[in-house]
Amino acid sequence: MSSSSYLRIVERDPTGRYVRYTEKLGVGSWKIVYKGFDQVNGIEIAWSRIVITRRMSKCLKDIDNLCEEVCLLKCLEHENIVKCYHSWIDYRTKTIHMITELFTSTNLGHLIDKHKIVGNTAIKNWCIQILKGLAYLHSCNPPVIHRDLKSLNIFINGNSGVVKIGDLGLAVLLKPGSGVSGSVGTPEYMAPEIFRGNYNELVDIHSFGICVLEMVTREPNLYAECRRMEEIVEKVKAGIKPISLSRVTHPLIKNFIERCLAPAYMRPSANDLLNDPFLAPTTAGTSTIRTNLTLSLTQIHIQSEGSPFSITRNQVDRLLNPDLVMETYCDNKKLKLQGRIKDNGIIKMAFSITNDEQLKQVRNFEFEFSVETDKPYEYVVENIAIPLMLSTQGVKVATEIMIQLIAELQGETVTNTSKSSPSDEFFDAHQSPSHQNNKMPSCFAKMMASARRKF
Repeated sequence: MSSSSYLRIVERDPTGRYVRYTEKLGVGSWKIVYKGFDQVNGIEIAWSRIVITRRMSKCLKDIDNLCEEVCLLKCLEHENIVKCYHSWIDYRTKTIHMITELFTSTNLGHLIDKHKIVGNTAIKNWCIQILKGLAYLHSCNPPVIHRDLKSLNIFINGNSGVVKIGDLGLAVLLKPGSGVSGSVGTPEYMAPEIFRGNYNELVDIHSFGICVLEMVTREPNLYAECRRMEEIVEKVKAGIKPISLSRVTHPLIKNFIERCLAPAYMRPSANDLLNDPFLAPTTAGTSTIRTNLTLSLTQIHIQSEGSPFSITRNQVDRLLNPDLVMETYCDNKKLKLQGRIKDNGIIKMAFSITNDEQLKQVRNFEFEFSVETDKPYEYVVENIAIPLMLSTQGVKVATEIMIQLIAELQGETVTNTSKSSPSDEFFDAHQSPSHQNNKMPSCFAKMMASARRKF
């Protein structure tokens, strides 16, 4: 390898351990991030340079206090915070230098712009990790306020899904008995009280809420109704929320975002938000299932009167564990399946068959299904087929809607329409030569024959 192929070193830190290359990793309004190298541990690092301009120096504390705050960032240690290895201030050039972990990833802004379809499960996963990082910062002594939380400063590893909050160059400490002043940050993400001064760590919660709105709407310009930055600033100062919030239709998500964007005295902490119903792991998905069975799907939504803080425990339980109902027709009878997720991957279900002409229920079967240990087709054959006296086609239809109900409750989408389904594959694997026309397993035929004799 020729010497010309090596990255060119343009700067070293005062200890000589870290070197900076010319390659830029990112450029922000306050700083430039370069690729660098740790010569002791032999790993690549990110080298951030923040030049303290005259405009910036009016917003920040004096250089000595700033140095104290930047040095404290090296003590932060959390799985959802980008690690700061080293930092110092060059008083001669009035430049802050920060050596941080090079998190091989993309930022949240680029990720949601690249992938136009992002499911609620992914959004919840991102939110939980971001809130854990914020909860850690805000629980420090003294609390650390990020002040520039935005989608471009939230990094996600595309392979592992790990989320880390980075770019803490504008972070500040909340000293006991006092608020913070200084209008720093990105206007569309800033809380209104930042412009008034005397704010606390809850400004990060407002910024987080804007990030969630961006995740849900996937609109890079959340204040599209504004033509100039000055208009955005005036709206933020007045506490006017982006019009894009009106396009959020999911009740739990909208309530979650509105809690984040509430006035400072009503705004919840990061720990409070981690217990919000939207982030509950058992919340069912809301996607629409379309199959060749022409299924109808109904999801029960329970809404409470008044503020979200007066919701009853029973209403919360219904929101977290909604019933799903699926109906289809087979053998001139209506086949109905109803299910609800319980704890530990258990789904409580109820199958019923109704004679559509007589409009009365003729058979019903309730049971509990384990997602981890039970298989839909085997469960139908061994436990449901006899009590409900299902035909071969009835077994297939019952298996199909059970698969889809399970997927819906887990927030997944079943895309099988005309192609073979998991139940088809199981039928094919168990058919015998004598049953190739109706694809009925011999063991199932014997069970059905026995059932007919009993009934």
